[in-house]
Amino acid sequence: MYAVVTLQDSDEVMVAPSSWVSADKKQCFWPPFKSTEKFMEAVQKKCKPETGGKPWEKLNISFHREHGTFEKAIDGQKEIKEQKERSFLLSTGFIGTLKRQKLETLQPLLPVPPASTSRMSADDKEEILCMLRDIKSTVQENSSMLKKLLKDNTVSEAPSSTSVPTKKFKPNLNLPLRTFEDVDRTERELKNATARKNYVKYLSGLGGFGPRDVIKNIMQQVLADDLAKEFNWQGRGEKRPFSQLILTDVIREAALKRNVIGSDCETEIKKYLSYLADRLTRKRQREQAGK
Repeated sequence: MYAVVTLQDSDEVMVAPSSWVSADKKQCFWPPFKSTEKFMEAVQKKCKPETGGKPWEKLNISFHREHGTFEKAIDGQKEIKEQKERSFLLSTGFIGTLKRQKLETLQPLLPVPPASTSRMSADDKEEILCMLRDIKSTVQENSSMLKKLLKDNTVSEAPSSTSVPTKKFKPNLNLPLRTFEDVDRTERELKNATARKNYVKYLSGLGGFGPRDVIKNIMQQVLADDLAKEFNWQGRGEKRPFSQLILTDVIREAALKRNVIGSDCETEIKKYLSYLADRLTRKRQREQAGK
């Protein structure tokens, strides 16, 4: 026996041996094969749901029906897919929209049936179904992308209902740091969990587009230029090592909330410190020229 099921995670309608389906018909063993041919072979041969003695992963499913042969199950799968597509189009109002459109406006989208018959041919119907599948797939992909973007934005930017607005933290942070004494004082402050959280919150709220912009905004708020030029990443020469500061870990946390991963954060901090001397030189030249 073969079962037609819908995978709840991906909303795909699939065929699987009934032996893979749990007794309550709510889960199904699923092979880890990436090859379509290998997957279909396992289904047709009703392979035991394990690899090297290790059971396959169980996926949550919606069970539809069972069929005596693989071929009938494939026909049942196609029928379920078409039903789901019709339901999807009805729920979105797409079919109603099509009916209201004039025939000439539909020509770029749908094949027009011959005037001699009121029914579409099988080829026309299949072409329309293919187009509708593409539309449904595009909508689902866009929906998934939108959910991810909203989730990332909520995690990185949206304040909770009980949070204090970011701008209220700044007066207590004494930024930018201008002396080594300021740095030492801040390092002591950051050993306190609440203070560290406030720094992360303020710095992550500075914004920016891409790793370079985010780190530039943070570094300019954290260190005054004359102090920043006394640091480099490893502390080579007579400069101090920026990588060993607790403040650097705080910057990493703040950058991560802006979707800047640790390696990109480190790279951009190194660039900022390396190029600072050149920027200061050009700045002073412009000031002198202006005077």
